[in-house]
Amino acid sequence: MVKKVAFFCSLLVFLLVVGSSSQSSAARKSSFYKMAKKTSSRLVSSSWRSLGADCNKADQLMQIIGDGVDRVTRDIKKKKFRGKMAVDFGNGYIEGLVSTLDDIIDQCSNECSMIGQASGEWSAEIFCAVSEVVGQSAQFDGLDDRPNLICGEAYRMSCESTFVGQAKKMCLVYAVGNNFNNYYPASRGGCCSYDIED
Repeated sequence: MVKKVAFFCSLLVFLLVVGSSSQSSAARKSSFYKMAKKTSSRLVSSSWRSLGADCNKADQLMQIIGDGVDRVTRDIKKKKFRGKMAVDFGNGYIEGLVSTLDDIIDQCSNECSMIGQASGEWSAEIFCAVSEVVGQSAQFDGLDDRPNLICGEAYRMSCESTFVGQAKKMCLVYAVGNNFNNYYPASRGGCCSYDIED
């Protein structure tokens, strides 16, 4: 169930940036950022198409995306990417995943809470992995491509509560302080942010 629910959130958390906003802008232009964004966007898009864009198969899509997040998290923890390279890769991976949310949620609006819960869990998983690699609570730079959600409040509540609970279970030492408190809230531009669809 946790795997199924772990849909978009860990991906959101990959928007981890350690440093100033000018470093964030540079990170968004790095080859690691671009490679990761392209990889995760393709994973979501091709998986969704292969499932026939069928909302009844949302659990299967979550499993596929969750497995991808698990692989990326393992690579980060094994220090395949280090320091700024890990942050850039993480940011790009989450950005690519999140930028595909609006298309899926437009079709599957009654899945908003489930997708929010998944997003929170995945974001927490990536937050903890990157924090461990860089040795401090990772900072969140905000989403360039925030999803437009009809049911944003249901998504936000599930995402935020799941993120906090999972991060405190997985890496309590990093789940404190300003970086953590600014990382997830939609009201602060955190990983659970969204735009209200007109």
